Order: sequence, then structure tokens, then C-alpha cells
Amino acid sequence: VTLLKWQWQMDLLWLWVGGALGFMVVQLDRLVYVYYLFPHEQLSQQVQYLVAKRQLQQAMVLIHQRRGEQQKLVFRSAILALAWVAIAVFAVTSTGSLFAGGVVMGLGLHLLYDFWRDQRANPQLLNQKLFWQVKRAVGLEEQKWFLYGLTAVFIALTVMLI
Repeated sequence: VTLLKWQWQMDLLWLWVGGALGFMVVQLDRLVYVYYLFPHEQLSQQVQYLVAKRQLQQAMVLIHQRRGEQQKLVFRSAILALAWVAIAVFAVTSTGSLFAGGVVMGLGLHLLYDFWRDQRANPQLLNQKLFWQVKRAVGLEEQKWFLYGLTAVFIALTVMLI
């Protein structure tokens, strides 16, 4: 019984560590934006300057304060969200690893949090951020159904993971 309890606690620990890591991974798209997608924008130049001077905390604060300026983030797009669904289904149903499940579910949780927060604050702006890679106009009603569907998948996979 003690060994089973210990194993259960370790599994839970790995799930939480994976979830925290996945939640943080989403922030990498801001660095991709600064260094690869739009390195010549004013915000990108300021962040690069602060990083070069080893003022990492100030760079992170600046990115956070001016996050609304970064519209075309790779991780926070509808296409990546759909790719996340496929990866999450695989990780939860096939890997058997609670760490891997935690990583993808943490990533999904962060995406959903950002999407719903932006949807409540400014649905039109979310539309621009979410569907910038899509070559057709996406209405606000379609946006809500996309978010409902993504949320339903997240909930279903969470239940399967547990």
C-alpha cells in the first residue's frame, strides 16, 4: 500500500511539473516574435537591447506590459490550436506518460486562458490574433464556436488524463 501511495504521488508530481512546463512554453512565441518574425519592430528592438544588456527581468516586464502589440503570435493562432488538439489526443491516449500529458494540457490551458480573456476584452482583436493565418474572414459567432469546441476537447482530454 505504501509503495502504491508513493507511486501515485510521483505520478501526480510529474503531471504537475509537466503542466507547469507546458503552461510556460506558450511564452516562447513572444521570443519567436521578437527574434525571428518581426525583429525590426520597435518593441522587438527594445527587448533585444535589454537582453543584450542582460536586463532580462526588464525585458520580460516590457513584453508583458506591451503584449497587445504582438498580434501575430505563432502559438496563439487557430492553426496551432488545431495542431495542439492532435498532439494532445496523442499524448493523452497513446504515450502513457503523465508528464507528457501534463505538458500538452498545460499548454492547452494557457491557450484557452488567453483566448477566453481576449474574447471577453475585445472579440474583434482576438479574431485578428487568432485567425491571422486563415485566408478568409471569420465571424465572431464562428470564433465563439471555435472556442467552445476547443474548450470541450480540453475538458474531455483532462477527464481522460485523470
